[in-house]
Amino acid sequence: MKVVGQELPRVEILEKVTGQSVFGADVRLASPLLVGKILASPHAHARIKNIDTRKAERLPGVKAVVTARDFPPVRFGRFIQDEEYFARDKVRLVGDKVAAVAAVDEETAEEALRLIKVDYEVLPSVVDGLEAMRDDAPLIHEGYESYWAAGFIKERKGNICYHKQTLHGDIERAFREADRVFEHRFYAPMVHQTYIEPHTALARVDATGRATVWVPTQAQFFIRQSIADIFQWPLIRIRVIPTEIGGGFGGKMLPTVEPAAVALAQKSGMPVQIVMSRGEDFQTANPRHPCHMRYKTGVKLDGTIVAREIELVFGTGAFCGNGLVIGQRAEMLATGPYRIPNVKIDLYCVYTNHANCGPYRAPAGPQLAFGSEQQIDIIARDLNLDPLEVRLKNAIEEGDTTPAAGGPLKSVHVKETLRKAAEAADWGTTDAKTKNRGRGIALGYWLVGGLASSAGVKLNEDGTVSVLTGVVDLSGTVTSLGQIAAEVLGVELGDVHVRTADSDFAPHSTISAGSQALRSMGTVTKLAAEEVKRQITEVASDKLEAEPGDLVVEDKRVYVKGSKEKGLSLAQVAQLSLVHKRGPIVSVQSAAQFPNQPAFSVHVADVEVDPETGTVKVLRYVAAQDVGTAINPLSVRGQIQGSVMQGLGQALSEACVFKDGKMLNPTFLDYKIFSSLDAPRVEVALVEHEAEGGPFGAKGIGEPSIVPVPAAVANAVYDAVGARIFELPLSAEKILMALAGKNNGR
Repeated sequence: MKVVGQELPRVEILEKVTGQSVFGADVRLASPLLVGKILASPHAHARIKNIDTRKAERLPGVKAVVTARDFPPVRFGRFIQDEEYFARDKVRLVGDKVAAVAAVDEETAEEALRLIKVDYEVLPSVVDGLEAMRDDAPLIHEGYESYWAAGFIKERKGNICYHKQTLHGDIERAFREADRVFEHRFYAPMVHQTYIEPHTALARVDATGRATVWVPTQAQFFIRQSIADIFQWPLIRIRVIPTEIGGGFGGKMLPTVEPAAVALAQKSGMPVQIVMSRGEDFQTANPRHPCHMRYKTGVKLDGTIVAREIELVFGTGAFCGNGLVIGQRAEMLATGPYRIPNVKIDLYCVYTNHANCGPYRAPAGPQLAFGSEQQIDIIARDLNLDPLEVRLKNAIEEGDTTPAAGGPLKSVHVKETLRKAAEAADWGTTDAKTKNRGRGIALGYWLVGGLASSAGVKLNEDGTVSVLTGVVDLSGTVTSLGQIAAEVLGVELGDVHVRTADSDFAPHSTISAGSQALRSMGTVTKLAAEEVKRQITEVASDKLEAEPGDLVVEDKRVYVKGSKEKGLSLAQVAQLSLVHKRGPIVSVQSAAQFPNQPAFSVHVADVEVDPETGTVKVLRYVAAQDVGTAINPLSVRGQIQGSVMQGLGQALSEACVFKDGKMLNPTFLDYKIFSSLDAPRVEVALVEHEAEGGPFGAKGIGEPSIVPVPAAVANAVYDAVGARIFELPLSAEKILMALAGKNNGR
């Protein structure tokens, strides 16, 4: 291939590095913008007895004040309709939206918020999932049983918004017959996506009542639908224009400030822009779910896994949101990519008094791998077996099924990926171990699906190509789509322009999440480009007096096979099409949902632990990944390296800390993410085999590469100093406590 598989820079890179890209807060209109601000609850759980906005409304410079009274009395939610956009009778988290104002400047808007008086009756709160499940826990949704819910949701009880049990095989008999049984509890706290750009939106409502919203989002069509649900409007009344996005990682798909901006714009008659502060974003956006895990595993003495019982408790926050999506994904990932004949999984999604949690790069993956892969390491060491060999012995193979993910699974290259990582990291070398240095390995996987999508491709009159999509570019997707179209049509990447249009004009496109955007959009782009190629040969065949099947399209030309001199340029074909019986050359193609396909990543971490302070330094990091076909290896390696950096932060330093529901560390001063000063060199090894169902055989990249990171580091820490940490992050304090024998033996 001439374009696919080549290391090419991202097509929009110059705009970004020169500051020309327009992000959410950069949008300006010809008319003046009002500044919008949201009044948030200071309490994690309280009844609203009264809201008095009169003083704020009389403040000079204030153009609009809105509360729940300005919205239809409806609840919304994808699987459970449990959320009102503005709290009407009760707040359920610190930061719950109570009112919003629009004013001529920021100072006036802030003053207006201070003038709104809210009378609260404070109630007991709970922020931990296990505690929220107790019979005596404060009830967060008293009317939960009356809410509309999807048909598969059963057993509504207390704060448990979803419970599902999965059984496969005879779990009790398998444990009785196992040579050894291991049981451990693990915990992964809430962490935030920490994108550079906080949530923002600009809304304008015209004289006809039609709203236009400029927003940095990963899911423009989902945001449009959410606004329609909240206001009870038809979709044609809402236009969403996606801007450049300063990072998302799953955190920019649910509605946050967009409906408030629309309501204020409608009431004021002027465009309104809302930009969250960093503290507001930390407190109220959609972070990763905290998760309590219990893993009980039965094995034979040779390391064969015969049974696994797993209990998972996710604290989903004050509302369900995407909690069930994460829960269903967790169910599929829980056992790990292993052949286990007997499985029991109990999955709980529980209401808690904190931010509505949502997707974050490989939702549920790093949490579950932290528990599962640490226990695999514990088992291997206890049985005096090589941790690599235990994984190789139990790993799934082509055609296998798993209890929750189903199957038969195709394009399974987990064992090759394990061996590739081991080879790249010099696993099992006999060099004498350096004191306080250790090495850990972990295996992660992700199931790459794909959502219904469409895209358009047209041949321009000068022979260049335009691709029209609605997908938002987060990770080089636009460049890869351009490469796919260029490869099919025999042109260079520079001859292809990929345009992300807004919700009014773009064909319906998938969300930019789940590592499926390239699989979904790449497939339909390839289909559309192939149809354009067919049309090119149809138009050219008449002029060249040849059958379409005898024509070759490459090097910006179409010519008769075996006679390169007998041909036309693509520009000539495009111009001919305007007078040809078939008309201009253009195609819009669609695809339905794609079945899940596994993608694997294996990481090896080398660390050094200071036994006096407990601090961990990552010395070397190797990441091998099964990628199918790398459409752009440069972009693929960058995605993997970026994932590792995020994973290292979650492994060693990141956690949202709460007191009475209020986040205590909502700034980058106190919430420590990995920086360039902390980063080790990440060595990437790619396993490439053309995968079934992906464009040119590509698999998803961004999700699998973060899954094993916390577990690999935890296993390396144990190898270095014998400290087994069962709760993230692997802080210096926890390591010192473990070394002192105070880790409670979890």
